[in-house]
Amino acid sequence: MLIVGERINTSRKIKNERVIEKWVMERDEAAIIKLAQSQEQAGSAYIDINAGTLVDGEPEALEWLTKVVQNAVEAPICFDTPNGAAMARALAVYDRSHGQPFVNSISAETVRYAAILPFVLEYKSKVIALSMDDTGIQADATKRLDVARRLVNDMVTAGVPLEDIYVDPLTFPVGGDGDAAVAMMSVITRIKAEFPGVNTIAGLSNVSHGLPSRKLLNCAMTVLCLGSGLDAGIIDPNDRLLMAMIASAEAILGIDEYCGTFIRKHRKGAFEEL
Repeated sequence: MLIVGERINTSRKIKNERVIEKWVMERDEAAIIKLAQSQEQAGSAYIDINAGTLVDGEPEALEWLTKVVQNAVEAPICFDTPNGAAMARALAVYDRSHGQPFVNSISAETVRYAAILPFVLEYKSKVIALSMDDTGIQADATKRLDVARRLVNDMVTAGVPLEDIYVDPLTFPVGGDGDAAVAMMSVITRIKAEFPGVNTIAGLSNVSHGLPSRKLLNCAMTVLCLGSGLDAGIIDPNDRLLMAMIASAEAILGIDEYCGTFIRKHRKGAFEEL
């Protein structure tokens, strides 16, 4: 699974306080560098950056975050914003020697699609495609599949390589709908069957929203989605239990050939005291 580290997000709270937002507003480089490096060391292939809570200050903040993060780690960046001005400033200063950028995200919403697609084409980026359109987020999985299908076809027609598209089928809480997770996994399986070569991605923690012992539910959801063909996850790579379950599932599913990665992680002590 391709891991996109989610921790540099101004909406995140630590002990019920928006400390990430505070660090970004105060331009606390040391704090952001620590967050970026800890995620890379934990296994993130991409570092997601999001300054969406800053509203008017988002473009400048996302540009600053780009500079700080790319100077701190080797991993490429996932640019998490629907704001065209913020995306433009961040991508303009991105050092492509780190690797292909990742745009997070486009959707089938008319305004958002028109604003984000030019960046995907100009910078030849990977892109997360949210299964939502101008009617909003549909709880019905079949409707989300229809949106995803249309979005993939439109982007391929526009010139986006299929392998650069990561469809996000959207995760709904199982506390409010017992079939939500099964329906989402069905979307993953079906979209990959219809478009061989397309990728899938999800932010999986929403599945446990409102429930106790959320980490256990998140781990179970991740493992089951891997079995359904999920290619990437926007997750907390510093969650050792979750990362251990991903490594275990990949070994069992044959994704990790001869269990080589699992064995190396074991030898390095990644699974101790779990």
